[in-house]
Amino acid sequence: MKRLIPLLLAATIVVSGQTPQKPPQETEPQDLVRVTTSLIQTDVVVTDKNDRVIDDLSLADFKVFENGKKQDVQFLEFVKADAPDAATPRTEGTIDVGGKPVSPEVARNLTSRDLRRVFAFVIDDLTIPYEDIVSVRKILTDFVDNKMREGDLVAIVRVVGGNGLVQQFTTDKNILRRAISQVSARLHPYSAFNNLTTGGEITKQLAEAAEQMGGTAPTDAGTAENGNLDASEDGSIKAQRALSTLVSAGEVIDSMKQLPGRKNVTLLSGGLPLFETSSEQIKIGGAPVSVIETKAFYGNLGYLMRALTDKASRAGVVINTLDVRGLKSQRGVSRFTDPGNEATSALFGGNTGGGAGSFGRGPSQGMFDNLALDTISGHQGLGILAEATGGVSVMNTDNFASGLDKVMARSSYYMLAYRPTEPFDGKFHKLDVKVSRPGAKVFSRVGYYARPDIPTKDLTKEQAVVRAARSPLAKREVNIAGVLQYRFTAENRADIDINLAIDANNLDFIQHADGKYRATFDVIGFVINSLGKQEDGFSQEVTASYTPEEYKVALANGISFTGHALLAPGNYQLRAVVRETSTGRLGTVSQYIEVPDMNKKRMTMSSLFLYGVDLGQGNNAPPIALNALRLVPRKLDLRYAAVVYFPKLEAGKHQLKSQIFITQGTNVIFKGAEQPVSGQAQDGQVPFFGQIGLGRFRPGRYILSVVINDPMSDKKSQYLVRSIDFNVTD
Repeated sequence: MKRLIPLLLAATIVVSGQTPQKPPQETEPQDLVRVTTSLIQTDVVVTDKNDRVIDDLSLADFKVFENGKKQDVQFLEFVKADAPDAATPRTEGTIDVGGKPVSPEVARNLTSRDLRRVFAFVIDDLTIPYEDIVSVRKILTDFVDNKMREGDLVAIVRVVGGNGLVQQFTTDKNILRRAISQVSARLHPYSAFNNLTTGGEITKQLAEAAEQMGGTAPTDAGTAENGNLDASEDGSIKAQRALSTLVSAGEVIDSMKQLPGRKNVTLLSGGLPLFETSSEQIKIGGAPVSVIETKAFYGNLGYLMRALTDKASRAGVVINTLDVRGLKSQRGVSRFTDPGNEATSALFGGNTGGGAGSFGRGPSQGMFDNLALDTISGHQGLGILAEATGGVSVMNTDNFASGLDKVMARSSYYMLAYRPTEPFDGKFHKLDVKVSRPGAKVFSRVGYYARPDIPTKDLTKEQAVVRAARSPLAKREVNIAGVLQYRFTAENRADIDINLAIDANNLDFIQHADGKYRATFDVIGFVINSLGKQEDGFSQEVTASYTPEEYKVALANGISFTGHALLAPGNYQLRAVVRETSTGRLGTVSQYIEVPDMNKKRMTMSSLFLYGVDLGQGNNAPPIALNALRLVPRKLDLRYAAVVYFPKLEAGKHQLKSQIFITQGTNVIFKGAEQPVSGQAQDGQVPFFGQIGLGRFRPGRYILSVVINDPMSDKKSQYLVRSIDFNVTD
């Protein structure tokens, strides 16, 4: 497969006088929950009788008891999630390099200062039946489409069936929608609903059918392949199922500890049984008596729940639970065929089976523990988990939207701090928070283990880089912008240029005796595949050395850096880090990458490549490739180019049409007419380009969108759209 057009990048330098302003180094906000021998911080939500958050309480309204002893609360702060600055959407372009706005992909990389709310949805796909998957997807889709705001950081994590790349914290709704589309019930040894009928049952059903038809059933019907992997009536299987869910929730909580503020984990489940009940018949004086026994799945259930509660408290995480089964009827009595109730009835004076004075069938607590997890135990496990951290438990309702609204409303909270009077003895200390407001409801954490947090150690250079790359929050001590430009090769790979622009204003340039300004920094890139492993990357130490005039240009336009990656079909994420050597300042950027499988020969398209063309030099003027900031003066024309792969052909010819739109905010500045693509198909590729004058455009940031229409393709794949931003300057 040949490349039909040269798509090379070059830095464009525009001289602009600018006085460098050194921004203060970014500082991280304090942790929400801190446990030391001299200070306890904890978060509390207080609501009225209508479940609305009360936001006007004072320090004097709160009383905190630790192990029953009143503590002296010395600090209070109310954090309002829907404050005006949090409710107003953050406009694109507030992050800049050299005073210039950057691409929308980079703008979605939140810093700790931009962060408003954090939500992690843990999908317990071991207990969610197939018929409820639709409800789960609707709940998550409604949140992403209608409830998620600018400044929200969200993750959707599955207990056993997840894809690591789409389970990360992100602000990108496309990644979240992809994660939602992958939510499904799982065939797994611990699954509650999704397993096959037992081999014995299959054999029985086949034999009955064969008998009715006058034949015989095959003897190998009940094979191992048809066996039930579940054995859900076995308590050990239920225990492993619940433990898997708790472990997954704990891992998510650990990953959220580095994030500031109060965070929400919402467990969507089909029940979390923490104990089992069983019914057994014994005879007393010759009369059958049913005995009900309740056993916890774990040897020390209290310690397990307290340990998870302590972990959530130290990470500033609130656990909410939502039973996706909704409002369903439950059987609270035993069957007539159960021990002690065989064919009995209180009618006509018969034996009631439930003891003297009772009527009909006797109650059987053990019968709540059935295959569908429609159990009191399953509800109690969810309730205990939420109550322990001050969260919301949504059960016995089909109004999931209202339940999720309660979760979101409690993103507003009070932070209390006091000096503990109890000794740090390593034991669990119970907390009880009360308020003086009549009718108020308090949602707080049940306690903590009296062990101080381990002090953080200074990170090495390598540790700082890796931690910054892994963090879902961007670092902006050094501002960087980035754009990915890719084309496809004959080996079914994506050839990707990773173009970064680094803000020279954030770097510690020093003028040396020769008059030149110098600064040294590292540029490291990680390309992570869908399994969370590094697929490609780059690392380079850069020493920038500029004359005074070149330094002015760098301050105005940034420093360009180009990395490279060659990727097979699949989903990836780029995580790039810039670290200044002398100060340790960090800047990060991340971007999602999707590489299609070209062997399937489905129509796709490369990135858009932008160039500036100076018509003053004549029709043969060479195009100037734009750098990562994509700055183009008004006196130049803007040229765009791309390649369409595998359009439908008839007699070796295509019928592709193209149309361009240029927008600014919500306004359409220019709409071009749809016109045929003139490029010829060669080796499944059709190159095309276009050009537009910018003389009438005002300075500012614009979005160029190119729409490709293939009338010969089916409706699902008829259109392709690529967009890229650019900045017009005087």
